[in-house]
Amino acid sequence: MNKISEIIDELSQDELELFEREMKEGYLQKYIDRKKEFFKIKDKICPVCGNTVGEDCLVLVFGDISLRKKAHFCGADCLEYFLDNFIKTKKRKQKLKN
Repeated sequence: MNKISEIIDELSQDELELFEREMKEGYLQKYIDRKKEFFKIKDKICPVCGNTVGEDCLVLVFGDISLRKKAHFCGADCLEYFLDNFIKTKKRKQKLKN
């Protein structure tokens, strides 16, 4: 018997009805998707300091629409440092074009 069957067997009638309703309304799938995203984040490294980021990390999505990038930061200080350097680089590239 698998764990899901064991968990369902332990539910009361009210809990089982709530579980079924949440499953039908898509809440269960949303929770599963969030949990899967958590496992993806678990293996990420902060691009500034190199620390492993946790579930409470800060995520920045940036770049051209055709080529989006996602960076995970361990704290606000690393995100700020990254953004400062990103902005400076953009300004330098603009000056070179002009």
